[in-house]
Amino acid sequence: MKISNVFSSILKPPDRFLSRLIGKGFGLKDVFTLVNLLGGVAGIILAMQGRTVDASYAVLLGFILGDSLDGAVARLTGHSNKFGSDFDTITDHLAQCIAPAVIVAAHFYNYNIYLSCGLAFLIIAAGSIRHARNTAVPFSFPFCWKGLPRPIATMVIFAFLNGKIISVLPSPHLWGLGLIIGVSYGLLTDFPFVSHHGRKLQPWVVFIVTAAYAVSIVQGLFFRTWFWDTLLLFMSVYIFLGWIVLSRDEMKLYKEAVDLWREKLSGDGGN
Repeated sequence: MKISNVFSSILKPPDRFLSRLIGKGFGLKDVFTLVNLLGGVAGIILAMQGRTVDASYAVLLGFILGDSLDGAVARLTGHSNKFGSDFDTITDHLAQCIAPAVIVAAHFYNYNIYLSCGLAFLIIAAGSIRHARNTAVPFSFPFCWKGLPRPIATMVIFAFLNGKIISVLPSPHLWGLGLIIGVSYGLLTDFPFVSHHGRKLQPWVVFIVTAAYAVSIVQGLFFRTWFWDTLLLFMSVYIFLGWIVLSRDEMKLYKEAVDLWREKLSGDGGN
């Protein structure tokens, strides 16, 4: 018996119970989306208290325990629907756009209020433009995402600001400024970032990803001293080397899909 069938049989009863209790398309998958939402809200509140590191952990936990699981739960329960998709998208915008911007603002607030506001605005503006583009003309490709994924962008920012490397750099605020500008630009690019959806990853890729997850979890639980610096290393490898997973044929198909998406977006509403 497949492990997926075991999980499916375990998860379907509570999913049916929630559907009957709440209705309106709500299911077990949406509980995990709520966990992601909770992480974002907690991150904002902690940032308002000046606890930027704790705020970063809250958002990260919301992603790991919520956003990274809701899709899998939806597939295992067979309860994917438009409500869940829209709820997840709205929640992601708060947890991976608004919350990180507030945390960044809190991080730079005591240094320079204008820089603090500018960086928060930049993150929200880039994330909102990306959100609006994908709402106007949804882009879906089986091998990868278009532009830097928001969770990766969030983790890069947190890892850099909370890590030890920033403390040894000259003019750390300028490095932070450059990083956030680069990440915000990455959100809006058409560059491919490989995903696990719709394709079977090479064994060596699966090994690296599994090892990265395992090391991050162990570090987060027991060895937090270098947690953020290690996370920054993993995210940097993904950003700069992740595209090599794509074959030449996959890259060609991706470029064709992007060209078609651009045409539709340019023609939408005459803009």
